[in-house]
Formats: sequence, C-alpha cells, structure tokens
Amino acid sequence: MKKFEIKKHVMTGISYMIPVVVAGGILYGLAKGFGGWDIGTKADATDIWTVFWFHVNTLASTAMLFAVPVMTAGVAYSIADRPGIAPALVIGYISVQIRAGFLGGLLMGIVVGVFINWLKKMPVPNWMKGLMPVLILPVVATLVCGVAFLAVLNVPIVSLMDALTEFILGLQSGSKFILGAVIGACMGFDLGGPVNKTASAVANALGADGIYGPMSSKIVGGMTPPLGIGLAALMAPKKFTKTEVEMAKTAVPMGLAFVTEGVLPFAAADPVRVIGSCMAGSAIAGGMTLALGVESVAGHGGVFVIPMMVNPWMFILALVVGSIVTAVMYAFLKKTPTEGDALIQEEIIDLDIDITVG
Repeated sequence: MKKFEIKKHVMTGISYMIPVVVAGGILYGLAKGFGGWDIGTKADATDIWTVFWFHVNTLASTAMLFAVPVMTAGVAYSIADRPGIAPALVIGYISVQIRAGFLGGLLMGIVVGVFINWLKKMPVPNWMKGLMPVLILPVVATLVCGVAFLAVLNVPIVSLMDALTEFILGLQSGSKFILGAVIGACMGFDLGGPVNKTASAVANALGADGIYGPMSSKIVGGMTPPLGIGLAALMAPKKFTKTEVEMAKTAVPMGLAFVTEGVLPFAAADPVRVIGSCMAGSAIAGGMTLALGVESVAGHGGVFVIPMMVNPWMFILALVVGSIVTAVMYAFLKKTPTEGDALIQEEIIDLDIDITVG
C-alpha cells in the first residue's frame, strides 16, 4: 500500500473522530465548570442543578470513550468500505478497554481494512457473494483480527504498564523535578492511551496516600499538549491547513478543561512530531510543578481546580512554560503542507457514508 493512500485513510478516520472529540471535550469543560471538578462522583445528588451537570458529564465521558472506536472504524471504512465498519468499531472499543489507546486503534483500523480487502479477493460461490459484505466479511474480520489483537497486544501492554508503574513509584525518593517530568512526559506520550493512563493511575495512588504533588504534574501534563498545539497554529499559521487551524482552535478549550484527547487528530496524522513536542512540553511543565511545590487534591478539572491548589501561580507558570515549549517545537518541526495535502483534507472532511438499502 502506498504511503499517500495510507495517509488518506488515516485522515478519513480522523475526520470522523473530530466531532466526537470536540463534543466530548466541550461538554466535559461545561460539566466541570458549572457542576464542579468532582461532578462525575455525584451520582447520588438530588438537586436539579447537580443532576443536570452530572448527566452532561456522563455524555462527555461516553463521547470520549467512543473517539478511538470511531477513528478505527473510519480508517477501516476508507480502506475496505462498509464491511470494515463493524469489526473496526468493536476492536477500537477493545483498544480503549485494554488501554492500547489511539495508537492501538489506529493500527488495528489499518489491519482490519487490509485483512478485509484480502478476504474480498478469495473466490466464493455465487450464492455466497451476497452474504459477503453483511455477514461473512464482518464476522470473520471481527473474529480473526479481534482475537489476534487481544492475544498479541494484551499481555505485553499490561506487563509494560506494570513495569512503568513500578519505575515511576521508584522515583519518589529521588529528584522531585525528575518524578514530575516523568509523569508529565507520560501524560503527553499517547494522549489518553496506556502510558497516559498508567501515569495518571500512579499519581492518583500517591494522592490517595496523601502525596498531592504528582497530581499537579498529572494535570499540567495533560493540559499542556492541547494548549501547545493550539498556540503552535497561532505562531506558524502557514504551516497549518485551514482544517488544522480549526482543529487547533477547538483543542484550546479542551486543554483548559484537562481533556488531552484534543490533540488526537494531530497525533494520528503526524505522530512523531506531535508526540515528541507534547512530551517535551509536558515533561518540563510536570517537573516544574513538583520542583516549585505545587500540590493538587483534585485529580481532574483543569483550570477549574487551579484555585484549590497549593502554589497555584506556580502551576500557571509551569503550564505557560510547558505550552510554549510544545508550541515552539511543533511550529519548528511541522512540515509546511502542500496544496495536495490541503485538498485531501477538504475532500475528506466532506466525506460521508452513503448507505443504500435494496
């Protein structure tokens, strides 16, 4: 498969994922802002105001849960047409559940699409041809690709994440800056994937033991990537297509609400440069928060929990510095798009799934 074709398939998946991420991110911000940073824990509330924002938070959580499956399905659909949608949705959801994140979902979207195209080339009896797109291809692809995904990736991912947890916990006795930098870098690595979730779990565990510094590193590490990418689009607008500029604009409020997934469209399209820039900014910001004595009892909430922190101004300083580092790095590293790139993105954004019956 040619490189140009793979990029187009990935961008198609991203175009379907963007509305899901934006809807979930904005609703998250509204729920945290008006309902409180801990609105997700208030299932037993009885007053109308809290109940309303709890439901909004539930909608946001659900939307973010389906961001990766939608992207996976979009990639598979672009490669293999409609038969790729069902198996990719299932496997994309599994990718979230086993903590493989958007990288696992992106990879499996390609695998599912290629596998289905291979199946299409197999000779079948005439009576079976009508069953292929709605029965044979989706069932076989879900079974084969799904089992292979769970068997191949599940065990090593869990083992690696356990090792990472032990490594981060072992840094407590060393430099505060290094511990914060490692947590921050992990938050910026896969943007909601297994490494991000592991670092977040470690910070939460330390917070449960009364050690609140790592919680601030976790939050700043998750806020920096969207803010940095949004700032990069402002600093170097000629390096971003119109579509990318609009995505960057929506990433900023998501970053303020501690929704790191706002960077996923950029990371899926340009993983090396985006992830490298995000890790650098998040590592510096995370290290600064611990070194400067910032602490956060809240584990989520973005800007809405800054007033509750110990040394909140130092948190803001770390967030600004980290975001600038990410922005400068990505603005420098990003390639200037060609006219062809812009045209492909505009065509994909206008894509729609045309399903006819009969």
